[in-house]
Amino acid sequence: MRFNFKLWIETDEGKPILGKGGLELLKAIQKTGSLTNASKETGMSYKFAWEYVKRIDSSIDGVNMRKGGRNAGGSAITHEMEELMKIYEEVEKEIQGILKKYDEKLKEIKGNQDSNKQQGI
Repeated sequence: MRFNFKLWIETDEGKPILGKGGLELLKAIQKTGSLTNASKETGMSYKFAWEYVKRIDSSIDGVNMRKGGRNAGGSAITHEMEELMKIYEEVEKEIQGILKKYDEKLKEIKGNQDSNKQQGI
């Protein structure tokens, strides 16, 4: 047994902005400088990645995209989005630490159950 959770940032109206998959996509954009290459690196279709970025941009100025053909375009994460990504990762790390603590408690319960079974209780 273990605890699990899903984390995302949403607007005040409940519209999702950033989740784990989006974070992976944005990191890949930072790394490659390209939405096309980022979508390939994350295994997302270009259409899905493009729509995800457009959805982010409808809530926050997150990705600057330059049009252009081969070797002329590119994508870059805005400073505001970089800060949002850092906060997301900080929250995720903190929650993971809390869950680890309680996973240990679950293991103790399981250990007690196994011990009781062995003793015929």
